[in-house]
Amino acid sequence: MAGIIIQAATGLLKAMLLFLLASGLSLIFGVSRVLNIAHGAFYALGAYLLLSLSGGRQLSTAAFFGSALLSSILVGLFGGLFEFVVLRRVYRAGMLFVALVTFGLLEIIEEVIKIVWSAQLATVARPAGLQGALAFGSGSLPSYNLVLLAMGAGIALLLWYVVEKTRFGLMVRAAASDREMLSALGHDVPSIYSFTFALGAMLAALAGAMAAPLVALQPSMGSLIVIQTFAVVVIGGLGSLPGSLIGALVVGEIEAFGILVAPQSAPVLLYLVMAVVLIVRPSGLLGVPDR
Repeated sequence: MAGIIIQAATGLLKAMLLFLLASGLSLIFGVSRVLNIAHGAFYALGAYLLLSLSGGRQLSTAAFFGSALLSSILVGLFGGLFEFVVLRRVYRAGMLFVALVTFGLLEIIEEVIKIVWSAQLATVARPAGLQGALAFGSGSLPSYNLVLLAMGAGIALLLWYVVEKTRFGLMVRAAASDREMLSALGHDVPSIYSFTFALGAMLAALAGAMAAPLVALQPSMGSLIVIQTFAVVVIGGLGSLPGSLIGALVVGEIEAFGILVAPQSAPVLLYLVMAVVLIVRPSGLLGVPDR
């Protein structure tokens, strides 16, 4: 039983990181209908910026999370600038062309990472105050992982509050449902696009910074995780924040228990679940069919 609980906690941790990625992806798509393939690159940038800010040293808990927040803000500003300078000029070319532009950005960022940080694997040390672990039966749960789980729950609640209870959230939901009417009412829809893209990039970078002590950093890490992120939004429903949370939980637990039960079949099981969801409900569990 202790092993099952520890494995479930591992799945929840992966689900938290995937939720940060998928929620940003869903926000961007819901508002501007941009299928941002470069989303994984923002994840990688968040991790590598934290590596630079830490200077290869072990930071205190406050310094670590402060550096993670700073790296995510910097990537968010870059994402907003990219939307303003590049994407805003190609929206009229259609969704497929815009997706190709974001794919080009993904490739550029990966090459920049190789030039600036090299293609060698790198690691980030866990915060000095979170080196311990909580003993649980015959196993243990690292303190850092438990803090990330609590952060994930807090961020999920904060995103729900922002989208559902604030004026900005009202504008985001209005832009997602009828942007022409919102523009006719005198609101600056392009600015909403830019801010939402920046917020999505910031969430992806925050996921990368939080994951940095748990994985080996490599230039292609964004390309690897963006596949799982798309699996999350396919299962949960592209454009739905609650769907992103449910999809992340499904994917995280499938990976955690799939590796434990059948290591060779775990990826196949994920795609089987995706196929079933697409057959039964093409728009995802909580997605709304696109008109």
